[in-house]
Amino acid sequence: MPSAFGNWLFQNKGSSLVHRPVRFNCAPNAASYFGNVDEQQSDYPDNYEAEDIQVTTAIQIKNLTEEIKHMLSSMGDGRSSVSPYDTAWVSFIRDTNINGSRERPLFPSCLKWIEDNQLPDGSWGEELVFCIYDRLLNTLACVVALTLWNTSLRKRNKGVMFIKENLSKLETGEVENMTCGFEFVFPALLEKAQKLDTDIPYDVPVLKEIYARREAKFTRIPKDLMHTIPTTILFSLEGLRDLDWQRLLKLQMQDGSFLTSPASTAIAFMETNDEKCLGFLQNVVEKCNGGVPHSYPVDMQARLWAIDRLQRLGISYYFGEEFKELLDHVIRYWNEEIGIFGGRNSNFCDVDDTCMAIRLLRLHGFDVNPDVLNKFKDGDQFFCLRGELNKSPTAMYNLYRCSQALFPGEKILEEAKDFTYKFLQQCLANNKSLDKWVIAKDIPGEMQYALEFPWYASLPRVESRLYIEQYGGSDDIWIGKTLYRMPDVSNNVYLQAAKLDYNRCQSQHRFEWLIMQKWYEKCNFQHFGISKKYLLVSYFLAAASIFEVEKSRERLAWAKSRLICKMITSYFNEEATTWTTRNSLLMELKGFHDMNKNSNKTKEMVLKNLRQFLHQLSKETYEDLGKEIHHQLHNAWETWLMSLREEKNTCQEEAELLVQTIYLSAGHMKHDEILFDAEYNNLSILTNKICRMLNELQNDKMLLIISLPPWNLSLILSLHIVFTSIPNTQISADQWCSRTTGSSKTTEIELDMQALVKLVFGNYSSNINQDIKQIFFAVAKTFYYTAHITEEVIDFHISKVLFQQV
Repeated sequence: MPSAFGNWLFQNKGSSLVHRPVRFNCAPNAASYFGNVDEQQSDYPDNYEAEDIQVTTAIQIKNLTEEIKHMLSSMGDGRSSVSPYDTAWVSFIRDTNINGSRERPLFPSCLKWIEDNQLPDGSWGEELVFCIYDRLLNTLACVVALTLWNTSLRKRNKGVMFIKENLSKLETGEVENMTCGFEFVFPALLEKAQKLDTDIPYDVPVLKEIYARREAKFTRIPKDLMHTIPTTILFSLEGLRDLDWQRLLKLQMQDGSFLTSPASTAIAFMETNDEKCLGFLQNVVEKCNGGVPHSYPVDMQARLWAIDRLQRLGISYYFGEEFKELLDHVIRYWNEEIGIFGGRNSNFCDVDDTCMAIRLLRLHGFDVNPDVLNKFKDGDQFFCLRGELNKSPTAMYNLYRCSQALFPGEKILEEAKDFTYKFLQQCLANNKSLDKWVIAKDIPGEMQYALEFPWYASLPRVESRLYIEQYGGSDDIWIGKTLYRMPDVSNNVYLQAAKLDYNRCQSQHRFEWLIMQKWYEKCNFQHFGISKKYLLVSYFLAAASIFEVEKSRERLAWAKSRLICKMITSYFNEEATTWTTRNSLLMELKGFHDMNKNSNKTKEMVLKNLRQFLHQLSKETYEDLGKEIHHQLHNAWETWLMSLREEKNTCQEEAELLVQTIYLSAGHMKHDEILFDAEYNNLSILTNKICRMLNELQNDKMLLIISLPPWNLSLILSLHIVFTSIPNTQISADQWCSRTTGSSKTTEIELDMQALVKLVFGNYSSNINQDIKQIFFAVAKTFYYTAHITEEVIDFHISKVLFQQV
């Protein structure tokens, strides 16, 4: 924590520094944002109590983040819950290396796991979420295993009873939640059970329907193709028939498995006695202590999804080193020809894992080519797995997010963005968001946020505040051939840490907001027509972008800089200032002119506020970091004033000024060689251009509304009501407005944002500190946000982000 704020931000008690959090018992209304500061301060708890709360929270967060670090560093092959179905298939394998007539399983630990893990109702499978496909498939497989080895008669009979009582539920099961390959693998198990004379009704109507669908699908399987190239069929070989196993062995993965599936690999071994299959199965059984997962390994999926979840929850800044190790692992197995799968070294890949890898690798500085996505494109449509009948909403959602991190000229990402945007819109409009790969808490909410707030307009703290509500923690369940859980991705430790950290940061933000109000009154900004609402928005933009508790100085520097800029431009615009008057302000700031005794009182106020701001920020940065920024900070503001002196009606280069003030306050000195660095100049020029055009776009929309006759204004207001009541609110409104304000400008902004993304994320080995690049992008995003988001939505975000605890 920066100590230079002294009594501004902290109450000193001994050697510790404790900030005093503001407490709200409910979501404040707009008026409460601007309440009497002294009255709000009087509600603080005793300083000792506040310190105890902060210390306790800090300890809790530290313990949780240490636990998460351990989880990330010990991820190995990825953790996944046991699949009773796959465990049963592995248990079917006979040990042929024994003497005597009594047969026994090659993997007795698998049979033991089945015996030890029957649920109270007689079934096997996911205990907390009842999915009829999952329960029946797992239970039937385990009943067959117990029958095959003639053991645990009571448990076997209880399992048979469960099957008899629940078969009819297949008639009403949700097709979207049908486990993968159910229509192949369930009938295959029924046939196996029938050969063992298991007492199950095999001729009930619902089973006849499943058999019929299986036969219809058999006729559509390209038999020659499935023996020639890797396809999804390799994942469910145990459900097929009439296979040429010698040809199929050529499609094995490096680890000996068939597409990471223990069940599929088990049937392959039983048919071929292949040593590589056996080696894979021995490895899985040993590492998983008998209970095998539905897929192994899942190292790529676990790493990518863990990073994604932690980022969206807003706590990724604790795990920089761990993320680097995780992504180093991903890039090590990245295949630029076909992409990646959930497990490493796969000869078959899917768009979900591939697009997640492209986005995360790119945003962390790795060089990846998105052209591999052409492998998942058929005509004008994209797919997750070739040959799939129904697309996964979550896979298309992840592809949509990936497509927004595009560099200029990347046609495949442009095409992906257009397709997935329309696809997700249709999903929401038709209430078709149930997914075939995952059962999650709020998939529609995640999709709607992505559509309404594209990446350029998604501020980190806004996304985190909403995603904390959408993330299901350990309740999220994945769908394969059975339901399974991935604790590396979905767990309550992530959620608890995110909530504690969010509230801790928010407490600091709310205290800083009180400080901002005091500063506003002290500087008399209302004299310049600057409202408290503008003050609040300015602080919100900074806090929603730079939110960490320890970055208080940078956050306040950003927010205050916006106010100072507004003050100066208001002074230049409202006063009858000439070039000479504007120049004298600059000269007096430089110290070349003394303050004229007859000087304008407003001008005196401008100079006083600016000087005090620059002096205080320089002083605090030096005291906290030992960095002397006085010269560079003054130079940055003087350069901006020189540009403003020539163009008094435009706020030229404000974006670069904000960036420079922020990174100087963070102790990032701008060395002389950077001044002449082409990349830095390109960043500055492009960011200034983008932000200037976004300001113009915002002003164009306001002028359009102001200039319209009353009946047209009513039309816009009615359209706004429509836009805010349906998915994709902001973009729909923007698209409508862009037709009247000039689509060429919005197109140019989009292309420039793509170029900025490439400058920021496309060259991590440049001379420019990556933190400085990120500040350029963060500032540009706030301009994009305010230009595209309605005032009502901004108010909603302010309330959620700054004033409502999670």
